[in-house]
Amino acid sequence: MLRNPRKHNFDQFSDQEKEKLSNVKKELIEAQKNEPESLREHLQAFNDGVMAIIITIIVLEIQPALHEVHYQQFINNIIVFLITFFIVADFWYDLHLAFSYYIFKPSKTIAILDFFFLADLSLLPVMTKWIMAETSTFAVANFGIVFLIAKILESLIQYFGARKTAKYSQIMNIIISRSFIRKMFITLFLNIILIVLSLFNAKLAMMLYLVIPVISFLFPVKRTKIM
Repeated sequence: MLRNPRKHNFDQFSDQEKEKLSNVKKELIEAQKNEPESLREHLQAFNDGVMAIIITIIVLEIQPALHEVHYQQFINNIIVFLITFFIVADFWYDLHLAFSYYIFKPSKTIAILDFFFLADLSLLPVMTKWIMAETSTFAVANFGIVFLIAKILESLIQYFGARKTAKYSQIMNIIISRSFIRKMFITLFLNIILIVLSLFNAKLAMMLYLVIPVISFLFPVKRTKIM
């Protein structure tokens, strides 16, 4: 009878080798148990690093006013930078709260959503540079689209993180789902209004984008509601 070449006969190993193999298996099992906590720490560090780079790139796009005639453009660029800075800072703060309060063992789904979120947010320097060069309706509208996608991905990260934490409570799952639907409706409604407004008054729409992170920071959602 032919022996399966892929099947190992562990009986031929010594007791010492078997004990070593058993210890390796235990270490592997322990590492798999601790992997979610390790992933949580790495995601937080990755978020911090990427957002710091995004803000650094944006501030480097500000050109100094070499001549007096360029001073007005210099001030406008600083205003645009501050708007984008507070938007990125608000995203960072929301994710910080999410990982602090209920995302203790992030799944692979949360990690993938976080990567897409950061990839989308990394487009903000390009959008900001575009607005600095020309505050046109098309530029602000595209800025709004990138911002909207980031808000949707952020909400999905919070939703799946909260559901995983409260997976054994049916009541909490219902509360989380209703809160997510309400939050998504408000997010879509406000952002669509701003995107449409940018087609008629780009500068006003751009300034209103500053209102969102300010309100979110000053009046945060109560954490007792999980989301």
